[in-house]
Amino acid sequence: MLLLLAIALAVYGTAQYYSQSLILFVVEQTLLQRSPSGTDPGLLRRRLETHLAASPSQESKMEELLNLSMRLEKVQALAPEEIEELLK
Repeated sequence: MLLLLAIALAVYGTAQYYSQSLILFVVEQTLLQRSPSGTDPGLLRRRLETHLAASPSQESKMEELLNLSMRLEKVQALAPEEIEELLK
């Protein structure tokens, strides 16, 4: 029983530690998939990093990632103007 509790705590701790990285990966991939063809993936990644770097704390960065995720969930394709709006 104690072993099961230790494993559960380890899994929970690992999930907490990697959750922001996982959400960042999903948002980044979604942006790349829904951006217009010909969009430079490196530039888009740098823009996302710059956008998130403006967040004053890890908590606000996580909130912004979740906000971006919800907004991206609603669109099938992004126009250049929509990318500008998301990453302003």
